[in-house]
Amino acid sequence: MEEIYSPSYVQDLLGIDGNTLRKYATLLEGHGYPIHRNPKGHRGYFDKDVSTLRQLIKYYKQDGVPLEQAAISVITDVSEKTSTEPLAKVVPLQTSTETVSEATPLQTTDYQDMKQECNHETSTETVTEATLLQATDDQDMRQECNHDELLERIEHLEQINLDLIKILKEKVVREAAQEEKLNRILKYVERTEQFVVERSKLEEETRRQVAAASQKKWWQWWK
Repeated sequence: MEEIYSPSYVQDLLGIDGNTLRKYATLLEGHGYPIHRNPKGHRGYFDKDVSTLRQLIKYYKQDGVPLEQAAISVITDVSEKTSTEPLAKVVPLQTSTETVSEATPLQTTDYQDMKQECNHETSTETVTEATLLQATDDQDMRQECNHDELLERIEHLEQINLDLIKILKEKVVREAAQEEKLNRILKYVERTEQFVVERSKLEEETRRQVAAASQKKWWQWWK
């Protein structure tokens, strides 16, 4: 005879809060996984349910695995085991600190009846859990949108940096070409100035020689 645990006891076992446990349970039920409920619609958990929740948390913590995909993987594993395992009898809920001493067995039902019972929810709990799940999905979508927007901004900034680097390279090439051209002009000017100086010296020497020659006597030319 298998024992059934209260939500608070399962929270302590798994190290999660009540909202997270309800979200996981609602997600599993949405995929057809049966979770026991008492006549008031409150959930109770068997050992196999605790194992299923542990497996869901393990899959969900893997990098890049969405919660929805993790739930599908867990349901697939459970379905393969359920087809070969008989259903167990249950005893009343065990609290987080003690186990009820006098257990009253519950009537064993087939899988289809249990599934229909698990799908029964009170209107208030249904609205609360659906709202919580929707809020979680909306938050995930916002995070994905923010992530995509951040990636687009980074790519845009990288493109701007590449364009700036290209412009700087072109500017450096132009400036280098202009500097080389300026150096050639300076060298040409220096050579021209040197030529002018040398020409002036030559003209001065020529004028001096002409002046000296004009002062000689006519007979001195025969010497």
